[in-house]
Amino acid sequence: MSVRPITVKVGTITTADGSSTVRVGHTTVICGIKAEIATPVLRNPNQGFIVPNVELYPCCSHMFKIGPPGEKAMATSQFLKNVISSAKVLDLTDLCIVHNKLAWCLYCDVVCINYDGNLYDAALIALMAALQNVKLPAVSYDEENDKASVDIERTLPITLKARPVASTFTVYSDSIQLMDPTAEDETQGSGEVTVVLLENGSLCTTHKPGGQLILPNILDTFVDLAKQRVHAVNTLIGKEINE
Repeated sequence: MSVRPITVKVGTITTADGSSTVRVGHTTVICGIKAEIATPVLRNPNQGFIVPNVELYPCCSHMFKIGPPGEKAMATSQFLKNVISSAKVLDLTDLCIVHNKLAWCLYCDVVCINYDGNLYDAALIALMAALQNVKLPAVSYDEENDKASVDIERTLPITLKARPVASTFTVYSDSIQLMDPTAEDETQGSGEVTVVLLENGSLCTTHKPGGQLILPNILDTFVDLAKQRVHAVNTLIGKEINE
């Protein structure tokens, strides 16, 4: 199955602590990450937070309206949260600054500026690229005065434990399927499934928002096709990060 070309650029938002711009065909997504110091929750006193949020505005497609987040934006935000958790992308203890007192919270805002289908794949690529672009400032803590000091001149990257890649397929029938659907493809299909794989090709999770039942043999085919994409996408991101 053919897929649309992908381009990745990092550091595209100079005011963010990490950022990226990703194009999958004509679908264009920007991710900006802002790191803020927060207080850990009682049940996880040595962990920080990662909070993805997806925004879809009318300027990216006539499908979306002004107002509270719509169903697609909320579903994509939840998809990113599920992938981060299932893949264990980050060890949240790495975001802890002072046990039970201070931890980093990474607010990951994903904004679609042009929508032409396959938002899940583009949003995850943008999030993963932006996370690999994050630089956190050094923080010192004065326990006696209970005061934290941030040194923006000294920064460190965060270490990712996994680099998942999503591949979305639209199903028309048991014999006709399409990988990397456009917006028009999505409206014509009878079902959709997103397969998320880890770097080694193992299955991380699948996402299917209703629609036609996917037979096991077809899902196996999707996984095999997705494996071919994992290395290509992660190589593309890695090349951009290292430039």
